[in-house]
Formats: sequence, C-alpha cells, structure tokens
Amino acid sequence: MQPHAEHKEEAFRIIHRLCDGIRSKPLDQDLAAFLNDEYGAGSESYEALARLLKAGVEEGWVGYVEIEGADYRRGRIAEPSAATAGMSVETGLLRDVKGQYHCHTNGEINMVMPLEEHATFCGKGAGWQVFPPKSEHFPTVVGRALILFFLPGGEIEYRSPPAA
Repeated sequence: MQPHAEHKEEAFRIIHRLCDGIRSKPLDQDLAAFLNDEYGAGSESYEALARLLKAGVEEGWVGYVEIEGADYRRGRIAEPSAATAGMSVETGLLRDVKGQYHCHTNGEINMVMPLEEHATFCGKGAGWQVFPPKSEHFPTVVGRALILFFLPGGEIEYRSPPAA
C-alpha cells in the first residue's frame, strides 16, 4: 500500500502507544481534552510524531495521494487493526483548502501540525481535535498543515453538503 521508509516504524511505535491510551474511549470533548493534556503540542510525543510524519512526507508514505493537486493530499498509513484500536490511520497535507464534505460515521480524531505560522484546521491550530460520531463538515485548512487522523472502523462517508 505505502512505501516502507526509515521513519515509519518509529512513528508507528508512538501511534500504537497513543491508540492504547485511548482505546474504548468515546469520541467527545473529554477525549479532546485528554489528548491535548497528554499528547498535545509541545509534549515530547507530539513533537516526535510531528517530526517523524514530516519526514514521512519526504519519504513518500504520508499524504501520498493527490486529491486536488499538490495542495490537497491524503494517504492511509494503516488499516483498522487491534494495534490501532480498530481505527484506520490517515494523513493529510493541505494548504489553503476547503476539502471534500464528509460525515464522520463513527467520529474522527485529528492531530493538527501547522507547517506555517498561524495555520489552522477547522479553526484550530496545533494540537488535537475530536469530532463525534455522525458529525459532518468541510475540512478547511488556512495556511499549510499536516493532519494525522484516526477513523474508527476506517469509516468516513463523502457526500454532498446539505442545501443552504
């Protein structure tokens, strides 16, 4: 599926530890607070994972599929498994993009890594966001950011937005 690369194994050691820490927790604002407290921007694990994922972009295993040109890329780096608490692990590399409208069938967890000062994902900068099951949105990035996201069961539903 994705190329093997030097930094991938180390990144997955951190991702698997993270998944063990959130296994069976509901996807809600309490989980977002936990992730930002325990794994948030500035923490050792956040900084290490950000460094490894940035290297993964260069190695070709992160954000490796162009969706709408070089400024809107995604790539699945792991299928749902016991090691990932039943979640797929996905990556996005976006610059000034209003992405494809979708529903988080079972929710979504996002690690936001700004690659430019003041870059945001859905209005938030560096750190973690959690979208509950059945929430919907246009993923919107201002500036350039790298996103690591987890989808329970690997499920996401791309659909037409509701009529305005």
